[in-house]
Amino acid sequence: MKKIIAGLLLTLLISSQTFAQQDPIYGQYIFNNSIINPAQAGVQSQNQFGILHRNQWLGINGAPTTNSMFLNMRLPKNLGMALGVYNDKIGPISEVSFQGDIASHVKLTENWSLSGGVRTMVTNMQANLTSLQLYQSQDPNFSTNLNTGLFVNMGAGVLLYSNKYFIGGSIPKIISKEIGDGNKIISEYQRHVFIYGGANFKLNEDFIFTPSILFKTTTDAPLQFDMNFVFDYKNTFDVGPMLRSKDAIGFLVGYKINPNFYLGYMYEYPLSDIQLASRQTHEISLRVLWEAKNKSRIYSPRYFF
Repeated sequence: MKKIIAGLLLTLLISSQTFAQQDPIYGQYIFNNSIINPAQAGVQSQNQFGILHRNQWLGINGAPTTNSMFLNMRLPKNLGMALGVYNDKIGPISEVSFQGDIASHVKLTENWSLSGGVRTMVTNMQANLTSLQLYQSQDPNFSTNLNTGLFVNMGAGVLLYSNKYFIGGSIPKIISKEIGDGNKIISEYQRHVFIYGGANFKLNEDFIFTPSILFKTTTDAPLQFDMNFVFDYKNTFDVGPMLRSKDAIGFLVGYKINPNFYLGYMYEYPLSDIQLASRQTHEISLRVLWEAKNKSRIYSPRYFF
């Protein structure tokens, strides 16, 4: 399997054509939408701090792994702030990003509110090419490692929401950038556009049903969508299926251990040809919740992710 992964990486890296660097995939983005939209900062009735680990295509050497740590807080005057640290690895390529979001929330009507947010992100990406096991030793294309240094990106988004419905759109990274050493380009950051929405339906005193859908598009890649159907029981236990177009199906389970701690887990089964090598992806998260001191004059949904 190591030779398969090395061969795929060699093909990508030696190719004269660039390929788009995709934003990380998170199955549990519904529990921290600030990952994809800075306008989500401060929208929840509680502040939250969380960590997430994703191990994609378990059993394949060099398969993607993602680790993240985030903070989402409500500030005075209907402002919100979100901070995040993200580390993504695939094969010899590792990326570390630090992001800061600020959002402002405005009450439009008795039931509807609008939020707008901006993002600043600092990223470093490195390719440890000398660590690869090659078919040909002393290949000059892999004789040195590459490092981008720190580069800054910006993002923006909007969110329209009521106590029952929500719809948002964002461009988390506005600036496109080629990654390489001047002689060869190994990757290229391109703009991603996210559009998503959902609703909260109270089925009875115990159950709330939240269907949601996320569309993602970028240059040189097909339109992709995620669908989630989450059933919440007494604001304590969450369960439901997910579908990512032409990529994976999965199942989410979440449990509120107590009013301040929430544990989430998602299992995904691939629909692409990668299932010939791996049939499982695991994602686990832990969130710490506490009441915001800055109470908003804007009514936010009882069960807003």
